[in-house]
Amino acid sequence: MRTDEAFSETVVFELLGRGAGDRLCERLQSRWFVGVYECEDLALVAAELRPEEGDLAVLLRAVKLWAADSAIPALRFHLDGREYVLESGASIWGTPAAA
Repeated sequence: MRTDEAFSETVVFELLGRGAGDRLCERLQSRWFVGVYECEDLALVAAELRPEEGDLAVLLRAVKLWAADSAIPALRFHLDGREYVLESGASIWGTPAAA
């Protein structure tokens, strides 16, 4: 990458379905400018980073908590032309049945 290239100020999260995209936007809209866009079977949630230092970390923590609350174990996101996976810690299996 050339040193004069600007980094992206937008993080794009991939979700399965418009409903999940709308819910994530609701969670983030009080702090970030966000939008949800449909792309085939995916909802893409774009969040614009603010100029404050550490904003990316705060955004990723907020999305991680939302994903855990929504029982989404992991979701893909894109930043600066690269793809990443954010793991929420939510189990991909339901709670075990009592024996």
